[in-house]
Amino acid sequence: MLSADLDLPLDALGASLFDASEDCISVVGIDGTVLAMNVNGVRQKEIDDFAALRGGPWTALWPERHHQTIEDAIELATRVGSARFVADRPTPSGVVKTWDVVLFPMFETPGAPTRLVAVTRDITDRLLIESEKALLAQELAHRIRNMFAVVNGVISLSARSADPAVLPFADALRARLTGLWRAISYVSPPELAEHGFGGEHTVIGLLHVLLAPYGDLAGPDRRVTINGPDTPIGRSATTSLALIANELATNALKYGSLGQPEGHVTVETRLEGEHLVLIWTEMAPTPDQSAASPSGDGFGSVLLEKAVRQLGGELTRAWLPAGLAIHIRLAVERIGR
Repeated sequence: MLSADLDLPLDALGASLFDASEDCISVVGIDGTVLAMNVNGVRQKEIDDFAALRGGPWTALWPERHHQTIEDAIELATRVGSARFVADRPTPSGVVKTWDVVLFPMFETPGAPTRLVAVTRDITDRLLIESEKALLAQELAHRIRNMFAVVNGVISLSARSADPAVLPFADALRARLTGLWRAISYVSPPELAEHGFGGEHTVIGLLHVLLAPYGDLAGPDRRVTINGPDTPIGRSATTSLALIANELATNALKYGSLGQPEGHVTVETRLEGEHLVLIWTEMAPTPDQSAASPSGDGFGSVLLEKAVRQLGGELTRAWLPAGLAIHIRLAVERIGR
């Protein structure tokens, strides 16, 4: 069909592949006229008589609202070498389908292109599946949010009727749960994130999310500074890093620099071969060296050490004249999981 209609130097194999393609393949003139279409394209678009359309504008096959997009794509493919757009189109039977269209030029001789090839793929079913997955993801987010709310509520109610000595433990537990929820929101798809978290998941991005509640991160009076090279973080590693950051921030708020008006925390990252070094530095006028000692065996210390080990790392502390420096060395391979 193609070689006969357009007199192109196409052998029998090429012509058979043209008609055998599951996608709709059209040949479009530089002037925007439709010159040929393969058998499956005619069938998919439910065209009864392609001969009546041959030589007419390609835009006539599409709704008017897409005409400018199509004309721009033709111009771009002719000038640059390729173009792509997505457009919906109702078939004659009334079924609306969405198409992903890629245009690229054809050259019979070196020089300017003489025609364009449009490969049009029906993505209607794929978009429907993605829409259903998004709906399920939203439902999952709702259930997870409710689960965290219920657990926090149970903790609060239990603490009220218990010995006052357990109140600090209840507060710490709620803080850890809140940190985990922020981490889950960050690594979830955009439709799951209530606060706009999402996109590329990195260590620096997660630290910004986790530490934002503890002080201004960007203003002139910021309490927390985060800098250094970044690296991607996987979903599995997110929980461990969230626990690490939450424990360090909680200790800084209760005993360290964040608990003092002039206190400050600097979080610096360094990439050293196959490891990421996280340096947590607290600076305060009157540091409390009795808290978070290197030999601390409290639940928070145990949790912190375990989270570090889960990421293939090690932790060291060093007291400074005006604060505390904690070096955490983590395996990049574990972080990416």
